[in-house]
Amino acid sequence: MTGLAVEKWGSTGPRIVMVHGSLSSAAAAFGEQKVLSDRFQIIAPYRRGYSPSPPTEKIDPDRDAAEIVALLGDGAHLVGTSMGGVVAMRAAALAPDKVWSLTVIEPPALPNGAGRPAADALIEALRNHWAAADAADLDAFVAGFLKVLDVDLELPAPLPPALAEAVRNLTTERPWETGVPVDVLAETSFPKLVVTGGGTPGFEDVADALAEALNARRVLFDGSPHAVQRIGEPFNDELVTHLESAR
Repeated sequence: MTGLAVEKWGSTGPRIVMVHGSLSSAAAAFGEQKVLSDRFQIIAPYRRGYSPSPPTEKIDPDRDAAEIVALLGDGAHLVGTSMGGVVAMRAAALAPDKVWSLTVIEPPALPNGAGRPAADALIEALRNHWAAADAADLDAFVAGFLKVLDVDLELPAPLPPALAEAVRNLTTERPWETGVPVDVLAETSFPKLVVTGGGTPGFEDVADALAEALNARRVLFDGSPHAVQRIGEPFNDELVTHLESAR
């Protein structure tokens, strides 16, 4: 048992484990995917550090990956958005025999995109932001972070408790270091899907690099938010097609 709190939607059909990112936890991150519970059993855990799961002093993607593996049971489809995509890929590398398919949405696996101009620029900008920002000023930290990502999003002030918790977790991350083991994943046979929304050029570079290294299907929903799954039906249709290809 992982000790993580989880959302469970659906009681029949193949299992999907959905891993949230940095700024939005399980129910909020995957609300538009609940409609798929008529044909899938969806498990959406709250990663450690995100209430009501246990707290943590520092986000650790490797620890998160091990906890996700424990939720795969005898096998499951695996979906991860943003930092959850990094966690999902690391989990898949730990237990490839338990993964039926892998879907990642704008994962900040920045080391894997290194050498590509937009990815390199994003790595430098994130390093500079973390070095200059005051981690204790959560409002300013997240505003600067979103600016680096070219994300135009007006946040409430003061930050509501759940978002403040998420930003506090974000300050402990080091996204320029969160690479994934593509050499291991490239040897696996399950189908892979890499999705982006086109808003952050650095993430497009990373996604292109991952798709090439993993022989993955690459889909761009141009004009979509960073959390592409929130567009609902178009993403869900693509996801279901991908999941069914694994059967």
